Amino acid sequence: MKRLTCILFLALALVPARGALNTDGLPAGAIAIAGFDFAAFTTTQLGQAVIKAGPINTGQNIDSKLAKDKLGIDTRKDIHTVVLGVYAGADGKVSDKNAQGVILIRGKFDPAKINAAAKDAKVPSTPAGKYQAWEARAFFDAIFGPRPKDGGGEAYLVVTSTDLIAIASKDFLDRALTALEKKTKAELLPSEVRAKFDAAAKGWAFLYADATRAKIKDDTSGINDLTVVLGESATDLQLRIAANFISAEKATSIRKQAKGLQAFAMMGLMNDDDKTPAEKEDLQTLLEIIQKIRVGGEANRSTLDLDFSAEKSVKAIVHAIEKAQKEKPKAPADK
Repeated sequence: MKRLTCILFLALALVPARGALNTDGLPAGAIAIAGFDFAAFTTTQLGQAVIKAGPINTGQNIDSKLAKDKLGIDTRKDIHTVVLGVYAGADGKVSDKNAQGVILIRGKFDPAKINAAAKDAKVPSTPAGKYQAWEARAFFDAIFGPRPKDGGGEAYLVVTSTDLIAIASKDFLDRALTALEKKTKAELLPSEVRAKFDAAAKGWAFLYADATRAKIKDDTSGINDLTVVLGESATDLQLRIAANFISAEKATSIRKQAKGLQAFAMMGLMNDDDKTPAEKEDLQTLLEIIQKIRVGGEANRSTLDLDFSAEKSVKAIVHAIEKAQKEKPKAPADK
């Protein structure tokens, strides 16, 4: 969906890999909700290790400096939460041309400085009630330099307070601001899903999608709805995935395919010929992860659960970050 890709890209330009799951002010009726609770993540073993490992050298390091200099936003401290809602267009469908999106970014902001930066850069804008709405793509281009174009639809950025920035599709802006004013709270997970999903209360990364409302043409997945929760217990990194399918036959077929792929992957990972000791250790960790995946479910419901040592997960991910830091070219020196 090009329009949604465009909106999400605009948000990630400001808050790469950060976010949260506070749905206060998110319009009701979302077809999909996704988010990442950075505050919760930073309290986990994995989160603390990732922060300690430091950022990988990419162009986003430059974006962070520009955000600090031009907007007064320290992306390592001032960005607290992000949630994305996806909505159908006027015809009730989700497509490249009409899908709508809303992103709420919570944190610590200086509205006067951000609005002044947009005004000084001559970013096109339009009044939106008591706010000034800035064309999102033009805003990010002006602050961070030209962003790659993908042909998506227009979106607007509004600084609503010292702790919230909203980005919404042009045709959905009024509805998004109304939801914020009325303090609407979109349900993160439907009650029937949440009741069966004990991990949801403790997770820090979530995705819920209702495929029946998306009305995607030629959809062959057979999924009615999908829920994904990632979190961490006192000892383990936890992944929970649950999907309801159009029929018990489809769900059974998916369970069989998942178990077959699991067995195939395990066989492939057992071959560690010509690998260095470090590479062998990584393969062993990956093998253990795949071995611990549990595929289950009944009737038209399929599930995938994983509990894996948080300590081992930390070691593997930090190793991957260190490797990426060595392989990535260094960002240009600040001028």
